[in-house]
Amino acid sequence: MNLLLLKLTLIPTIVALVTLAIRKWGGKIGGLIGSMPWVAGAILLFFILEQGKAFGIQSIQGSMTGIMALITFCLSYAIFARKFTWLPTLLIAYVLYTLTAVVFDYLRLNLMLSYVLVLSYVVLTLYLFPSPTAPPADGRRLPFDIPIRMGVATLFVLIITGLAHVLGPNWSGILTPFPILTSVLAIFSHTLQGSNAAIVTLRGLVMGLLGFTTFLYLQAHWLPEFSVATSFGMAVVINAFINVVVGKIW
Repeated sequence: MNLLLLKLTLIPTIVALVTLAIRKWGGKIGGLIGSMPWVAGAILLFFILEQGKAFGIQSIQGSMTGIMALITFCLSYAIFARKFTWLPTLLIAYVLYTLTAVVFDYLRLNLMLSYVLVLSYVVLTLYLFPSPTAPPADGRRLPFDIPIRMGVATLFVLIITGLAHVLGPNWSGILTPFPILTSVLAIFSHTLQGSNAAIVTLRGLVMGLLGFTTFLYLQAHWLPEFSVATSFGMAVVINAFINVVVGKIW
């Protein structure tokens, strides 16, 4: 199948299904589902198909930096969502995301240390995360909101994968967990249901990053030994298992 056609069909389908999952099961479960490697895993797959397996493996170190920045995005959006509307909240969260990415990229930590730091940061963030002051409000739905979400997420993926050969594996990896789906979910939850809904959804996403980070970490070790399908398949099962456990603990 043509890769462009795959991008134009796979990514919007993922966004639509995650959106429907949130509507059916609520922010926490929806956030856990949304944190699975649907978009970032697809981006890694496109890196491998377009730039080669070595490029994809090298990008994983950068992805750890990107996850650190993503956690900062989620925490900062949740904190400022109570004070501001979605646009200033999003801009503040993007600024803090960028600062985190730049700092950790400068430190150039090895993969194992980065993995441990990300897991520690997730746990710390869950303890610092603001609690909703009330149950999320029953939200109105904008006309064509699912197609809008699908279009925004697909555009981001096309840009990131299209620039991969220019950015190189490190910055391509950093941008792999860029809050594409996260931003879409946060904005729509915040706008349609209020800050409490955004907080619940983002907390669920952060919870799911324990499994998602493990998924990417395992790719660095398994992709050299196994086919892409086998490596991704085994890691997705482990990712899902971790999400189930985390969902019961928190």
